[in-house]
This record gives sequence, C-alpha cells and structure tokens, in this order.
Amino acid sequence: EEEAPAEEEAPAEEEAPAEEEAPAEEEAAGTADDSAMGDGAELWESIVDGGVVEADESAEPILITLVNIEGTPVGSFPEIREGAEAAVQTINETMGGLDGRPFELESCVHGLDPNEATACANEIADAQPNLHIQGIDFFNPLLWPTFVGAGLPVLQTVPIFIEDFDTDGILSTEGGCVSSFPTAMEYGVETLGADKYVIIYSNTAPGLVCYADTEERMIQQLTDEGKIAREDWIGIVDASGDPTDNDAVVQQVLEFVDGAENAWVFFGIQASDCNEIMSALAANGYEGGIATSGACRDDSVLANPASAGVHFGSNLGIPERPDLWSDYKVKYYEWREASLDRYGPTVPQSAFMEVAHDVVITGLLQMIMFEAMGGDVDNDPAGFINFMASQSNMHRAGSETPLDCTTNSSEFVSVCAKDMGYYVWTGPGGQFEYGPLGPSNLDSSELILRAAEGNPRPTS
Repeated sequence: EEEAPAEEEAPAEEEAPAEEEAPAEEEAAGTADDSAMGDGAELWESIVDGGVVEADESAEPILITLVNIEGTPVGSFPEIREGAEAAVQTINETMGGLDGRPFELESCVHGLDPNEATACANEIADAQPNLHIQGIDFFNPLLWPTFVGAGLPVLQTVPIFIEDFDTDGILSTEGGCVSSFPTAMEYGVETLGADKYVIIYSNTAPGLVCYADTEERMIQQLTDEGKIAREDWIGIVDASGDPTDNDAVVQQVLEFVDGAENAWVFFGIQASDCNEIMSALAANGYEGGIATSGACRDDSVLANPASAGVHFGSNLGIPERPDLWSDYKVKYYEWREASLDRYGPTVPQSAFMEVAHDVVITGLLQMIMFEAMGGDVDNDPAGFINFMASQSNMHRAGSETPLDCTTNSSEFVSVCAKDMGYYVWTGPGGQFEYGPLGPSNLDSSELILRAAEGNPRPTS
C-alpha cells in the first residue's frame, strides 16, 4: 500500500519538463490546418494569435472597391456593404493591414438604374483598385466588360447571372446560385424524397436567370435520370417586393401539392420576401415542408414563427451551434462576431453580411500569400487574379472545406464553390439542428457536369 505514493510521483515528475508545455501551446493556437482547410487557414490564425496590430495610417492604402445595389423594393442589400466595411475596419484596427498598409474601401451604391451601375463601373475602372469586391448587383452583365477590360482583380460575393458564372478574369469563392440551387434540387429530390416539389423564384433579372440556369435545368437533369417525374415539380414566380401577389402564389402551391404525401417548397429569394411567403404559406394552411437558400437566413426571418421547422442552406456548417463546431470554427465565429460588433451594423445581421465580411478577409490572405511568393499587388493585377484562379487548395476564410478553382466547369468557370449543407431551424428563440445530411454538405459538381452534357445551357 505504501508503494502507491511512489508510483504517483512519476506523473508529477513528467509534468515538470519544459517539453510538456509545447503541446498545450500548440493546442491553444493550432486550430487551423492548411492541409485540411486550404492554404491560408494557418495564416489567418497566426495573424489573429499575434495580437492586436494597427495598420499604419500614414502608409499608402490598399484600395478596395465595392459596387452594390441598395434602396430598391425589388432588391436592396446594404448588409453586403456593411459586412465589407466591418472587415476593413477589423483589418486596419487589429490585423495590421497588408505589411502595415491600411485597407481603404470605396463603395459605389446605386439603385435600379443601369446608367448608375455603368457609372459605378467606369469610376472604379479609373480608380484601378488593388482588389474589387462585387456586391449584389442586378446589372453585373453590363459591368464585367469594363472591369475585365481594365484588368481589375475581381472577387464576387453572390454570383447570380450567367455572366457571373462563365466570365474569364473574375473569380468567386462563394457559390451564390451555383451552390445554392443545384444542391437544393438534389436535396429536395434525392435527400428529402419529395413527391411534389415546388420551386418559388423571384421575377427579378437574377431570379429569372438563376431559376432557368441552376434550378430548372438541374431538376430537368434529375427528371431525365428518372429521379422525379416531370409532373411532380413546378416553378412558381413571385413578384419580389410586392406582397399583393403572395396569396396567389400560395394558392398555386396548394393546388399543385394537393394530395401529396411528402410535399416540399423551396425558395431562394431576398429575406423580406422569404418572410412574406413563409407567413402566407402558414396562414393558408400549407402543411408540407419548406427549404430555403442561405439568402433567407437573417435575424428577422428566424424570428418569424412560420420559420419553425424550415431547412436553411449553409455551406459553412450548422449556424450558431458552437457546441457542435470544431475548435477552428468556434474561434473564427467568435472572431467574426467581435468584428461585426466592433463595426456596429445598422441592418439585421445575415448570411450575406457574413459572406461579404469573409470575402474581404479572404482577399487579404490572398494578397499576403501572393506577395510572399514575390507578387506585386500594386503593379500586377493579372498575376494576382491568376494566382487565385490557379489554386487547388484555397482557404475561404471561415470555411473548413478547401476550394479547388482549377476544376471549374466550362459553364461555371468563375465559380469555385459548389456545395451546401441544410440545417433545421426549431423556431424563434430556438436553435439549428442537423437535418437528414447531418454535418455533411451536398456537392453539386457532378450534377452540374451531367447537366452540361444532358441539358446544356442554351447558346442564344
């Protein structure tokens, strides 16, 4: 019995050596892994763990530009601009800028006027920014020739037009319609097994384009493969920003799903329209399931009682559940929340706000790596965009899944992200829960390739 204390002394002696401290330090700092999360994850963590470093406000700034549509009833996305502004503030106040140089964000905001949008593009081309961030804009097809012609490095936030998908010289770390809608077609047909599937889409220009190119074409491919009958799915158009048609839209839904045993409705529309459609479906007695894209997820929608049980898309894992997250995701989420709180948004925090924030942070990481390889962000914009487009293991800030931009299909040459997860919201005051996919994402890359062959995009 007296031997027990002697045996216990060994662990005490093992705790003393200095080498025992290294794993503890590594565990505290080493939540990021470039091999698993993409090149740049460890860089982000090293900057954050290095403490608060302010940029030198007297140094020449790194110019970042942004175009965004705001203030129109059919589409207004100030959360995109505010997310970018928050990221720039954090970069300058805590991350040391780029080699000490502060970021300077110049935003050109316009309404539903192509002339205003074109003026923004010309203004930005003349400014020759180090990086242009394209917000949500209903006139992107008019703007790309100006940006590409001026040789600007461009990162998108939410690609929504065919020209956003297939224009050489621009890039998107975000999937937009390309990840949200093909995955939603697979999710509804194959995962949920809907016997009646309704796709509600917006009558805006991007709504019409995304429906035809990334929803209708994709579900037609699944139809051709025998996974759902043509008479069991339908697209129904909604007038964006106009609540007067909600009852008519819902009536079409109810008539189509009458008699179904497992009806589902999917929509990827702006948050205010999501709120209206959810409420109208509930008020008119719809009893089937609802799934939405991440565009619908903002604080106002989650506070709607009709949101209970809705499946929301998210390609960055289950939202707002740190108890289910990895150490990296907890660390990044808390850091981003602090970044947004520091800024103080004036509009509801949303998935779009987080996207814009993360795209700017991704841009900073890419600039640092480009310069570390001998690049020059001031004088070689073509080299910078090629550097990003040629990466097969890119880290998208906040994501644990690396991007491979070298395998983009010809129809979606500009878009690197094509995956999405779906999570169930329990209702106001509740939380997100895993759905049928669990923690996994659907990757629509294979469906996109099959559709390119079986249901190719019309050439005219």
